[in-house]
Amino acid sequence: MVKTISILWVFMKARIKGNYEYRTAFWIDTFCFILGYGSQGALMVLLVSTFGTINGWQPFEVMLLYAYVLASYTLANVFIGGVMWSLSDRIRIGDFDQTLTKPMRPLVYEIVSSFSEYYFLHFILAVGMISFGVSQLGVTITFVNIVIIAFGVIGGAFIQGGILVLFSAASFGMINNPLTGNFYTNIRLLAEFPVSIYPKIMQFVLSTFVPLAFVSFFPVQQLTGKEDFGIFPQGVQYMTLPVGIVFFSAACIIWSFAMRRYKSTGS
Repeated sequence: MVKTISILWVFMKARIKGNYEYRTAFWIDTFCFILGYGSQGALMVLLVSTFGTINGWQPFEVMLLYAYVLASYTLANVFIGGVMWSLSDRIRIGDFDQTLTKPMRPLVYEIVSSFSEYYFLHFILAVGMISFGVSQLGVTITFVNIVIIAFGVIGGAFIQGGILVLFSAASFGMINNPLTGNFYTNIRLLAEFPVSIYPKIMQFVLSTFVPLAFVSFFPVQQLTGKEDFGIFPQGVQYMTLPVGIVFFSAACIIWSFAMRRYKSTGS
C-alpha cells in the first residue's frame, strides 16, 4: 500500500507539471468546467423554485443532491477517469500491453497512472456547493455532520468509481466500447433528483444493481433529517460508505476477470 501511494504521488507530480506547462490552456479549461458545473447547479435551484417542490424536496435540497453527485463523481474521476475514458482506445491500438509489463496489478497501475488534477479542482467546487447548500438549509456545522458529509462523498465516490470500472471492463470484450463517453454521464443524472419520484422498479435498481441512490438521495437525508426513503427502510441512509466499498471491490474483481479476455493487437 505504501509503495502504491508513493508511485501515485510520483505520477501526480509528473501529470501536474506536464499539464501546467501550458498554463493559459490549463486555466481556461478549468474555468470553463467550473462555469459549466456552477451554472447547472444554479439552474436546478431556479427550476425547482419556479415549480415549487419536487415530491416535497425544496430547491436547495435538490441542489444538495446535485452537489453530492458532482463531488463524488469528480473525486472518482481524479483517479479512475483515465481508466474509463481511454482504456478502450488503448486496448484497440495495443498500448495496454505496456500495463501488463509493469510490476504491479494492471488495474492498480491504470488507476495510479490516470490521475487528473482537472477533476480535483472541480471537486473543490463541488465541496463549496455542498457547504453553500448546507448553510441555506440551516444545517448546523458540527464535527459529526462534517464526518457524515465526508463519508457520504467518499462512499459515493466508491460507487461512481465502481461504475466507471465496470464500464471500462466492457472494453475487453467490445471494440470502441459504447459504454464510455456520454452514456454514464446521462445515467448519473438520475441521482441528481429525488429517487422517490421514479417508479418502484427504478427505485429498486438505483438502490441495488446500480446503487446511485446511495450517492446522493440517502446521504442528503441523513444530513438534513429528511424522511423520504421510497421503498426502503430508514436505516439505508447510513449505508453509503459500506455499500460503496463493497460495490467498488466487486467491480475490481469483475474487471480482473474481464481482463483475461484481452488479446494483444501485436503492435
